[in-house]
Amino acid sequence: MTTPRRKAKSPVDAKTQQMVIVTVPGTPIAKGRPRMVAHGHPYTPERTRDAEQSLALFFKQACRKPLEGPLELIVAFSFHYPRSWPKAQREAVENGEEPWHVGKPDLDNLVKLVKDAGNGILWRDDAQIVTIEACKVYGVEAETTINLRPL
Repeated sequence: MTTPRRKAKSPVDAKTQQMVIVTVPGTPIAKGRPRMVAHGHPYTPERTRDAEQSLALFFKQACRKPLEGPLELIVAFSFHYPRSWPKAQREAVENGEEPWHVGKPDLDNLVKLVKDAGNGILWRDDAQIVTIEACKVYGVEAETTINLRPL
């Protein structure tokens, strides 16, 4: 009698519903407003579409099956500090301090892009997200870190 082969473990086990952590390198991009062409037909701006597709690729690597049930989304958007900052301010960031990124892009539009990109990949529908924690900070590297936890 042969023993059945074990399936390879995915980063997210659908039975135990473990936390999913995804880090996406690069400057965070906000969801753009739909644009209109002749005759009032809306379309998604190319930059937004490209950013959603890029996020979707990282999400597919981290999660094989969409999570079920209520979810908690924690997102940190890190922007590279400006070159014009004084040395003391740059060193503070390099030593782990994370000063708030005040200014554009808006936090809600950054989160909106993450939520739309995760539909059908990390979760079946973004209506499953019942709690969100998000922040914009300056850091040494520009990146987006997404933590998704079943409740």
